[in-house]
Amino acid sequence: MSAKSGTRTELRVGVRQQQRLTLTPQVRQTIEMLVLPLTELRVRVQQELLQNPALEEVVEEEEEDSQSEDAETEGESDAEDGAADDDPDPMAEIEAEDFFQENQDNTGGLALGEEPPALERTLAAGRTLAQHLIEQLGPSVATELERTIGLAIIGNLDERGYLDASVAEIAAAVGVPEDQVEAMRRRILRFDPTGVAALDLAECLLAQLEAAGQSGGPLGRIVREHLDLVIRERFRELARAMGAEVTVVMRWVRRIGELDFRPGSQFAPGPEQIVVPDARAYLFNGEWRVEMSDGIPKLRTSPAYRAVLKSPDRHTPQEQAFAREAWVRAKGFQRSVQQRQETVRLVAEDIVRKQAEFLNRGIAHIRPLVLNDVAQDIGRAESTVSRVVSNKFLETPRGVIPFRRFFHSALSLRDGRQVSSEAVRARVRRIVEREDPEHPLADDQIVQLLDRAGIMIARRTVAKYRKSLRIPSSNERRARYRNRAPGRTSDSRSAGG
Repeated sequence: MSAKSGTRTELRVGVRQQQRLTLTPQVRQTIEMLVLPLTELRVRVQQELLQNPALEEVVEEEEEDSQSEDAETEGESDAEDGAADDDPDPMAEIEAEDFFQENQDNTGGLALGEEPPALERTLAAGRTLAQHLIEQLGPSVATELERTIGLAIIGNLDERGYLDASVAEIAAAVGVPEDQVEAMRRRILRFDPTGVAALDLAECLLAQLEAAGQSGGPLGRIVREHLDLVIRERFRELARAMGAEVTVVMRWVRRIGELDFRPGSQFAPGPEQIVVPDARAYLFNGEWRVEMSDGIPKLRTSPAYRAVLKSPDRHTPQEQAFAREAWVRAKGFQRSVQQRQETVRLVAEDIVRKQAEFLNRGIAHIRPLVLNDVAQDIGRAESTVSRVVSNKFLETPRGVIPFRRFFHSALSLRDGRQVSSEAVRARVRRIVEREDPEHPLADDQIVQLLDRAGIMIARRTVAKYRKSLRIPSSNERRARYRNRAPGRTSDSRSAGG
């Protein structure tokens, strides 16, 4: 055979199996509902009531009729199968076709002859960080799986804009490798405001410097290597480390100080706003129970629109198409709200059932919870529970507590039992509060005290807990005490005078 013989291109037809995650609009809407806190859900419901004339709020005297209507239409597979109630309905006095004609070209839900509301009543409510980021997420993702990962990350941001869960936890909840979550997290880091979804302050500031093209200069080096000196205001020590004059270093520090240390705070609720709990735990006959918060309107699909779908001979194809689209959207929205509320209730009940000892006896008796355990208890996916515990609050006799506070790691005791990291954190606080202020305890000494109580813990873990509690190091606590100690202030003043 000649070595110069040409290559031959072949076209082959084959079958390849491939798994892909595809989210329907209904599922996507339900996911977004799960992430919303209660205050935002209320706004979202009111917006949908205004925008979709086929969705109605049920007033108290109509509740019984609405419940029978929902039971009647629960098994319907599409809009055409809807049937009007036999019971008298307030809408029955209005001819269905007249009502429909009035709203057909007006998806805002206003009658054509009605004056629009005042401008200040139509302005959008204050934007939240989640809303702002979700709008940017849409154009930046190519697949439904990427969108799901992005929503999980956004749903786990705290009020400062930092990630409130580990990459591993989010990956486990969504069911994807950690590198996919990390890649999406780094993409969100570049969203507006730059630095959201950071794991710590240094990463947040570096993202902002990178966006400004300054991460490779002295500012980037200070943030990467010497941020602790900046925080402790050790500027002379910082100047020596950077090999520069103090005046030059101070200019760099001022420029770092102009960065946003809390990029999500501009979207956070103001101090005058109150967190609204999604559920309340109360004691009844010695048993802890859960009651859902009020404020979410009871919804139903419009009987008039269902009547239009039941009488195709009396309406044009265009009218039928409009009515069908509005009715299906209304039914889907109603179902998403119901599923959201039901899932929040199930999660709250499982939390309260598992945390009865904490509710009865205090923080030392809080149990470590795992998302997967709750998911199995209530028959939901772990990713669903992960979304539910974000931005949700439980009112208890011990305060209003975020759902996520109940989900934390566990530490082992010498007898084989496990104790919540939150309980250990509280014990660290008590140890520091009771220490001799002239001789504050170092982290190693706190480890020894915990070990005597049977809690096995590493020194670096104690340091992490101490920092999360905003407790200074033993050297800083000693220095602060000496500066406050009686007699020292007067001595320093006389020396300076």
